[in-house]
Amino acid sequence: MKHHTDRFELDAATTSLVVGLAAERADRPSTAALMTIERLRRLEEEVRCSGTTRQTLQKISSARRILGDRVEFGRFTGPFLAG
Repeated sequence: MKHHTDRFELDAATTSLVVGLAAERADRPSTAALMTIERLRRLEEEVRCSGTTRQTLQKISSARRILGDRVEFGRFTGPFLAG
């Protein structure tokens, strides 16, 4: 069985960045955290328009939440790709 590779999957560098920024535990998010949140929001919007696996959308949403993003996550209405 062929495994589908999601082109929107978070790469290791982004995952590492989110973990590092979350470890800062500052009262206010750093500029790097805010920029990463914005990047993740844009990626999520692209995913919502193009389709993705359920796991990829969940990872993006979780990364935003870990960084303290409190903006509504919205709902994905399209079909998920097979993962």
